[in-house]
Amino acid sequence: MSTPEEITLGEQTRNNLRVLVVAYVCSPKLGSEAGIAWNWVSHFAELGCEVDLLTTKRFVDDLEPAIKASSGLIKLHAIEAPSTRGLPSQVAVYAGYLRWQTAALRYARTTDLLNQAQVIHHITWSSLFWGSRFHSEGPPLIFGPIGGGQIADFRLGTPMSRGAYLKEKSRSAGIRLIRFNPLAVRTARHADLILATNYETLRVVTQLGASSAQLMPDSAPPPAVMSTQPTEAEQHHHGRVIWIGRMVPIKDPVLAVEAFAELAQRMPEATLDMFGSGSELARVERRVAELGLRDCVQLHGHVDWATLPGHLDRSRVFLISSLRESLSSQMIEALGRGVPIVGINQHGVAAFIPTDCGHLVEVGERAAVTADLAAGLAGILALSDSEWSKVSARARAAAEHMAWPEKAAELLVTFKKLTERAVR
Repeated sequence: MSTPEEITLGEQTRNNLRVLVVAYVCSPKLGSEAGIAWNWVSHFAELGCEVDLLTTKRFVDDLEPAIKASSGLIKLHAIEAPSTRGLPSQVAVYAGYLRWQTAALRYARTTDLLNQAQVIHHITWSSLFWGSRFHSEGPPLIFGPIGGGQIADFRLGTPMSRGAYLKEKSRSAGIRLIRFNPLAVRTARHADLILATNYETLRVVTQLGASSAQLMPDSAPPPAVMSTQPTEAEQHHHGRVIWIGRMVPIKDPVLAVEAFAELAQRMPEATLDMFGSGSELARVERRVAELGLRDCVQLHGHVDWATLPGHLDRSRVFLISSLRESLSSQMIEALGRGVPIVGINQHGVAAFIPTDCGHLVEVGERAAVTADLAAGLAGILALSDSEWSKVSARARAAAEHMAWPEKAAELLVTFKKLTERAVR
C-alpha cells in the first residue's frame, strides 16, 4: 500500500469537537453517495468542527480546491484503495471496499487519528450489509444514514427480466438472513448510533441488537433547488405529471406509465413527462405504444440535472413508482420546488413525506396499486390553484426541514451528547 496522502487546508476556525469522517467515496463534484459525503463534511466544518476526512485517493483532485475554499478546518487523509486485480468485476467492487476499510482502519490506528477523534461518523458506503470496520474503536461511532433493510414487495407483479428478478430475490433473501452476517451484526451491536433512511431498515438494525437508532434522510435538496422560492400555481401546467429517475426494474417506470394510462381515461388533458434512461427504456417505449399514449407521454431520456428544477416548476404533481427505494433524492428535489408527491406508502417515501404533501397508496396487488396511483394523481390535478398552493407550501416546508444546514446542526447536537456520555 502506498503512503497515505495527508493534506491540511482551510481556515483555523476550530471548536472543541473533532470528528473523524469515514467516507469511501467523497467528492464535491458528484451526486449520489460521493456528493452526500462531501455535504456532511463541509457542513460539519462550517459549524466549527475540526474534521478529519478519511477517504480514498480517487477524488483528491476534486477535494483539494473545495477544502481550500472551505470556511472551516478539514484535514484530508487519502488512503490508496488496495488492488482487486483478478477478481470478477462484481466481486471486485465490494472486495475493494472491504479491503479499503481494513487499510483505512490500520492507518487511523497507526497515526493516532483514532485517539484524536472524539466522534467517528462512517458515511460511505452507507451499507447495512457491509457494515463498518470502525465499530469497536474508542470514540463513539455513528453509522449512516443507511438504507438496505427494505425489501421489494412482489405482490406488485413488477415486469422484469429473469436476471433482474433473481437478483432482487437474492437481495431479499440476504436481508431476511442478515442476522447471520457478522459485518452487519457487529456494526449494529457496537455502533453508538445508527441512522436509517426508512422504517424497514430501522426495524432490521434494532432486531440485530442496535442500542440506538433513529430516522434521518441521507440526502437533502440541493442549493440550486432551494435558492429560490417555488413558482406560483399558475405557472404549473394543469394536468402535467412528472417522473424522474433511472429507468431500471426496481424503479418500475412501467408502473408509472400504467397508472398514467388509467389517469388519462379520466382526464384526457393530462400529460406525463418522464426523465431518465436505463435498461427499462425500451420496455417503457413499448408500453406507451401499446396503451396508445404517444401523444400525451413524452420520454426525454437522460438530461442535464440543471434543467430539472425548471421542469419541476412547470409540473403539477411528481409520481414515484419504485418497487424498492431507500430514499428518493428526486422526491426531495420535487418537494423543494413545492411539487406534491404521489407514491407508494413504503420505504423512504413513507418515512419522510408528510401525509399533507401529496398522496400515498398502500402496497397490494398491481392492479389495485395502479388504480390507486391514478386516483391519487387525479386528486392532486383536480385541486384549484389556491388549494394546490397550500399543498405546495407544505411540500416546500418539508424540504426545508431536510436541508443540509438543519441536518448537520441536528446531528452535531447528537455528537456532543455522545462525547459527553463517553467522558463520563
